[in-house]
Amino acid sequence: MSQQFNPIEVAKLPYTKRNEILNSTLQFLLSLDENTIVKTLTDVLTVLASKATDEEYKNWCDSMLRLVSMYDDKVIKAIVTLRMKAVSNLPKNLAERDSKILNEVLSNLDPSVKEKIIRNIK
Repeated sequence: MSQQFNPIEVAKLPYTKRNEILNSTLQFLLSLDENTIVKTLTDVLTVLASKATDEEYKNWCDSMLRLVSMYDDKVIKAIVTLRMKAVSNLPKNLAERDSKILNEVLSNLDPSVKEKIIRNIK
């Protein structure tokens, strides 16, 4: 992961700018091989889970979930699977924080976005 990319700084940005950057980042990630994606996601989640405030982490998750929900189900399922692999690489305390924040954000999403993400987790 580039040292120029700081997920916490991105999470602090206003909604529209944050979404622009995360959309570009997501498109770039999806062009990489699976191992590189999982490593990058693990690095990003490690930074967020260990250093971000709850608000920053929620901002990140909210934007990412909304962006991911715009893809078709096949891509969403692939992204969810890759994220789950990345989370499995985290220390237990960071994985637990990630789960707590992600579930809180999921519960507050628009019903259509929430439903599209949830059906692809299974």
